[in-house]
Amino acid sequence: MEIVNFFERLAGKWFSQRTTHYLARKESRAGQSNLQIDFLGPDSSEVKQLANDHSPLCGLRIEQDSRMSGDTQNVKSSSLVVVLADNDAERGALRISQGSGVVLTGEFALENEVLIIRTPSANGDAEERLWFVTPNLRMRTSVVKVDDEVQLTSFCSEIRMGVARPAK
Repeated sequence: MEIVNFFERLAGKWFSQRTTHYLARKESRAGQSNLQIDFLGPDSSEVKQLANDHSPLCGLRIEQDSRMSGDTQNVKSSSLVVVLADNDAERGALRISQGSGVVLTGEFALENEVLIIRTPSANGDAEERLWFVTPNLRMRTSVVKVDDEVQLTSFCSEIRMGVARPAK
């Protein structure tokens, strides 16, 4: 499967149920999110701008509305992810804008239909894995390391919303 096809499959409205483990604090929390993910073609002005003189393959606009257990207010965020063209259809670079002017550069690999995204930061690295169980059910895990020590792990199960039931 090519990366553009995988990103196209991510588009839609999703409900996410998440468990996050904060290893240093020995604490776990559950949370829920509503995600709206829009697929953007390489000619989209948003994609071209974030690609910053690189050749983009596609992009995703992600709107997230989340709440963790124990919190009284939802947290809303938006981000833009752009896949940059590379000679290898299953590996390459990403540019990620998190809406606050911060642009991260990461890398992706598509291995056995599992998307792996690695994003380095000043203190450490984040690795996220995402795969489909069915076209309307996907799983996502993440691991955040700081100074080569795992600080946070999470697991999400995500269901596509608003899909018509198959005819009997």
